[in-house]
Amino acid sequence: MKKLLLSCFIAVVFLAGIFCFLSLPLSADTRLVDFAVNQGDGISLIASRLESNHLIRNRFVFILSARVLNLHRRLQAGTFRLSPSFSTGEITQRLSQGGRSDYWLKVIDGTRLEEITPSFPKNKEGYLFPDSYLIPADYSLDDILEVIAKNFDSKFSQAKLSSTSQLSDRQSVILASLLEREGRTLETKQKIAGILLNRLNINMALQVDATVQYARDTLRRPKDYWQPLAKTDLKISSPYNTYLHPGLPPGPICNPGYDSLYAAFHPIASDYLFYITDSQGRLHLASTLADHNTNIARYLK
Repeated sequence: MKKLLLSCFIAVVFLAGIFCFLSLPLSADTRLVDFAVNQGDGISLIASRLESNHLIRNRFVFILSARVLNLHRRLQAGTFRLSPSFSTGEITQRLSQGGRSDYWLKVIDGTRLEEITPSFPKNKEGYLFPDSYLIPADYSLDDILEVIAKNFDSKFSQAKLSSTSQLSDRQSVILASLLEREGRTLETKQKIAGILLNRLNINMALQVDATVQYARDTLRRPKDYWQPLAKTDLKISSPYNTYLHPGLPPGPICNPGYDSLYAAFHPIASDYLFYITDSQGRLHLASTLADHNTNIARYLK
């Protein structure tokens, strides 16, 4: 009996030693990293992610520690500043005390600045790269803009690689914003880019409906943007009205996605000067006004 008790005692001490060792900080690295717990995340998922992010030694020890401390039902959602120099018990305590309430900011392809938020400066139109951004609750407006700007710069550089366009970077962003509203697929956008560049080269008005929509909506601030044009809208006095003013508009009309940026830098060359898009999203091209009018009569009426 004594031998059995001694064996059990040794086993308990051994297991306790393993538990204590695996509860120690993973390293002496004191850097703090953000760790997000989403609403509804269970303890097993949290433990697994802590382990995979190299913040704890063992996920099972974290689960046991949380239960021993009676904190397994008190883990909070939010973003926490954690360090691999924290012990498992300390991390468990921190996760039970509530973190920052970060939020997602989603920028949708083709939306203009006012559709995202009126807080952003007007000069950021065209440069708010469409994506989903996890924003810490304590970020200032400048911090948010810096996050978006870094993403834009990265995607812009990728899209520009091996560019065949002669436009400046600023002009390319403006063109990309037109393509975002005018084309649906990458190939369609590249074809439209070639046609608009042909018009620019002969100083022919671009006559892009989306630029007039932008001009109209800037004047009227509607509840819903990008609504179809009325004939009277084509007479709106604005430098963004590309029916009245040849050349590119003075600035982007929306925030273009990657395909539109790529198409602006990689247009498909052709002799076409006209295009329309039918109700099925198909592009119909023409080299002459007569052929263009034929396409309109055939596909739009």
